[in-house]
Amino acid sequence: MFDMTTPNEKSPAKIALLRHMKALCEANREIILASLCTTDGFPISCFSISDLRNQADKFAAMSSTLSALSDSSATQMKQGKCDITIVEATSGNILFVKTDYIGKPCVLTVVAQNRMTLAEARYKTKKLMGEIAAISE
Repeated sequence: MFDMTTPNEKSPAKIALLRHMKALCEANREIILASLCTTDGFPISCFSISDLRNQADKFAAMSSTLSALSDSSATQMKQGKCDITIVEATSGNILFVKTDYIGKPCVLTVVAQNRMTLAEARYKTKKLMGEIAAISE
């Protein structure tokens, strides 16, 4: 496993964030990526398997863009704000969830292989979202 963190990676908030992301991935081997980025596409932290490790910047850009597009679509169609976007792919599911991290809006991305059901991936992602939102400086 590989983790990528931004500057101040020794801060208590960064340590707590990485601990929660690592715990999720280690307890659920079907989850191959957990990434948190700002809503404008900058990576905050990424925990992933080795073949994905060099793409944290791309994941952050894609995650923020898809989240913004989903939110805009939901608003335009008068469905309120979009909380979660799910991409069902042939090898698994990708979940993009809005959350807060130390009081700032962010996008949490979780990639789960298809050995994990969508319902379980969604449950585990929402649980991680709550843990991240509870982190303070």
